[in-house]
Amino acid sequence: MISAPSHRQPLNGNKYFSAFQWMCALLFGVLLFSSCELFKPISQGGGTNPKDDKEELDPIQGRRVYDPATGTFVVVQNAPTDPMDTIRWRDIPSSLEPPIYSTSAPVAQNPGGTNPVTPIGIGEGNSQLLSSYNVAVVLPFLSDRYNSVDGRIASNSIWALQFYNGMEMAFDELDQAGISLNVNVIDTKANPREVSSLARFNRDLNSAHMIIGPYLRDNASVLAEKARLTGAVLVSPQSASSSISARNPNYVQVKPTLATHCKAIMQHALQDHTREQIVLVGMDTEAEAARFDYFQKEYERLNGLEDTEPLKRLLIDTTQLDMQEVDLKPWFSFDRETVFIVPSWSQESFIYNFLRKLDLDRQQYQMVRVYGMPQWMDYERIDFDYYEKLNVHVSSSSFIDDLNPDIRAFKRRYYDRYGEIPSDQAFLGYDVTNYFCRMINTYGTKFQYRLQENVDELLHTDFQFQPVIIPTTTGVEFPQVERWENQFVNILKFQNYRFTKAE
Repeated sequence: MISAPSHRQPLNGNKYFSAFQWMCALLFGVLLFSSCELFKPISQGGGTNPKDDKEELDPIQGRRVYDPATGTFVVVQNAPTDPMDTIRWRDIPSSLEPPIYSTSAPVAQNPGGTNPVTPIGIGEGNSQLLSSYNVAVVLPFLSDRYNSVDGRIASNSIWALQFYNGMEMAFDELDQAGISLNVNVIDTKANPREVSSLARFNRDLNSAHMIIGPYLRDNASVLAEKARLTGAVLVSPQSASSSISARNPNYVQVKPTLATHCKAIMQHALQDHTREQIVLVGMDTEAEAARFDYFQKEYERLNGLEDTEPLKRLLIDTTQLDMQEVDLKPWFSFDRETVFIVPSWSQESFIYNFLRKLDLDRQQYQMVRVYGMPQWMDYERIDFDYYEKLNVHVSSSSFIDDLNPDIRAFKRRYYDRYGEIPSDQAFLGYDVTNYFCRMINTYGTKFQYRLQENVDELLHTDFQFQPVIIPTTTGVEFPQVERWENQFVNILKFQNYRFTKAE
């Protein structure tokens, strides 16, 4: 069965606080009874190999979160992830890894009880089928920032608490289905140095068959290398980077990469438009100009290299981002819709100025469609009248349809249990846990090789995993898997002042 505290108190009142109290009490109890040595000091060790800088689509992270103390939504300035416009890849230097302490605490079915893991067979591809599977949940609970004086938790830990709330609901369903799991919860403290040390010495990570988490890209890179060495499968629910770990078939990425978002936008645009109608728009920088190649390559792939004419491109000089001196009139057509694809997100002011100018320069009967990036949904200063008038579409790794009966049922169950409305992260935690725990239970320790044939429509998105293959030089060698990536991207349309699923 799934491990769960047998003596946990019901969650009531402030549910973030209650969940966090439970976690802190559990950590304190393990500290008192340290026979399992979870808080044993560890020593300094080596680091990771450096990687080249590479541009990525950052996690889709809203900055407005619910504050249970005031009952309002607040803007989090220091969320436990890199800012959305940070696109540089960084590794952890080995010199920044002083001795720290493990923060792992097992969630046991019974105090001192066991849930033994025994082999029960061998599946396809030498996948081990076991009586129970060890699952390590590695999230930034930020227990070190808990204020014991007033009982307040760090606002940046809300993501992890909501995600874990969704996981708990999934664990209950898995338990009822007779799926046996040993779950261990580990606090990363959103600290790459902490995670580096845990990866080297933590017993729960060493024995895990599957790891779910963490949040930061740097931490995901560390644990991906750990999974490569131990043979565990790392399920990364948040990072959208394509450079987490090279040549690592044990790394599974839930969020699509920037390249996958661009391909999905191009596929959707070409359903009803031709190459002549499409204009790529961005700031005249090396990074933004390079993004155009994703669209061009996907266009050529879809056309079978029969038409390799370049797509039209409009690069705005960085000295003219106010768009006052830019004339957009020549880019419009009178007899058909013009499609502007804008793979830019780092400067909200540029997007606002472009949309405003687009609306000013077009004539009354000139039709337009604009494709943007998922970060556009989190902008706070743009007048959403422009989204409505300019037929704005965006790509997104998730979409919560409030009209879906299954979504409504989940919200009711979540509210009955925790006393609040679930965030997108609660849906993510529920879906990831349900899907991957059922996969490992069915196919064993190497379940990732069966992901491709297990397409599933979940609450927050669809899962359509594909192997990212390392190209071979001769085309004869057996292709090697770089990683597994969910390549389903939602295309959303802004209509009636809300984002809905585009056709």
